[in-house]
Amino acid sequence: MSGPRGGMSMKTHLMKTLAAGAALLSLAATAAQAQGVEDFYKGRNVSVIIPNAPGGSFDLYGRLVARHIGRFIPGAPNMVPQNMPGAGGMVSANWLYDAAPKDGSAIGISVPNIALAHVLEVSAIRYDARKFNWIGRIVSPTATLYTWHTAPTKTVADLRVHETLIASTGSVSQAHITSHMMNGVAGAKFKIIAGYKGTTDAIIALEQGEVQAAIFPWTFIKAARPDWLREKKVNIVAQYTRRLNADLPGVPSIFDLAQTDEQREIFKLFFGPDEIGQSLMMPPGVDVARVNALRAAFTALIADKEFIADADKQKLELSTATWQEVQASVEEAYKATRAQIEVAKKYYQ
Repeated sequence: MSGPRGGMSMKTHLMKTLAAGAALLSLAATAAQAQGVEDFYKGRNVSVIIPNAPGGSFDLYGRLVARHIGRFIPGAPNMVPQNMPGAGGMVSANWLYDAAPKDGSAIGISVPNIALAHVLEVSAIRYDARKFNWIGRIVSPTATLYTWHTAPTKTVADLRVHETLIASTGSVSQAHITSHMMNGVAGAKFKIIAGYKGTTDAIIALEQGEVQAAIFPWTFIKAARPDWLREKKVNIVAQYTRRLNADLPGVPSIFDLAQTDEQREIFKLFFGPDEIGQSLMMPPGVDVARVNALRAAFTALIADKEFIADADKQKLELSTATWQEVQASVEEAYKATRAQIEVAKKYYQ
C-alpha cells in the first residue's frame, strides 16, 4: 500500500516542485524584462510626434502628454515633442510606420481619419493602421464647423445656398475630404482653399477674411479663442459627429445635411473616425515589453491628478479610451464594403 501511495506522493511533490520552478522562472523573466525596459529608457530621449504645426489642438494635447507620461515609464525617459505637419497628418503617420526607429524611442499622435485614408486607398499612404501598436486615446474631439460672423453661411441649410470658402491644411485633412464629399453627395457649395500648414494658419485666415469657414475641435476653440464665443465672432454651424456634444445645445449634426439613406451611409463612413480621435501609437515591430510599458504608463497617466489638473488649467477636455478600444475602432473602419469604398473614393481626393 505504501509503495503506490508513496509513488503518488512523490509524483505530486514533483509536479508541485516543477510548477513552483516554472512560476519562479516566469517571475524572474518578468523582472528581467521590466529591468530591461527600465535600462533601455533610463536617460533616453523619446520623440513624441505631433501631426500638426505648433499652436493647434494636436500640439496642445501632444505637449500635455509629453510633460507627464515620462514619469510613468520605467527609467523615466525625457519626452521630446516634435512637430511633423503635412498632408493632414499623414506625413507623420507614414514616418512613424516605416521610418521611425522600432526600438520604442518614438511615439506618435494619430489624426482621426488615419484608418479611413488607408481604407480608401489614398496613394500617399504607406501604412496599415491596424499594424500600429496602439497605446490609448487622449481625446475624441468634437470637430465643429465655424463660419465667421460676416459670412452668409450660418446654418446647415445655408451650405446648399451659399458658396462657402473653407480652409484646408492638406488634401487628406478632414476639412478637405469632407467638404469635397458633401459637395458631391449632398449639394453643398464649399470652395476649398488649400495650403494652410496647420490650425494656427487656418485661424489667422478666418480672422483676416481669407476664408469664411474652418473646422476646429470644440475644446480647442474654447481654450484658444474664447473671445470668438464670448463676442459672437463666429457662427457654430454644425458638429461633425453623430454623437452630439452636450456643451453645444442647439448646434445640429452635419448629418442633417444628408437627405437619403444612401447619403447617410456615405456620411457614416466619412464622419465615423471620431472614435479614434487623437490617440497615442507606436510603430509596428517594437518589442512587446516596451509597448506594454507604454500602455501601462498611459493607464497611470490618465488617472494622475497632476496630469488632469494641467489639462483643466488649459481647458483641454479628456475623453480617454484604452488601446483595445482604439484598436476596435480602427478595425471597424476596415469593415467597409467594396461598394461603399468605391463610392467614397470618388470624394476622397
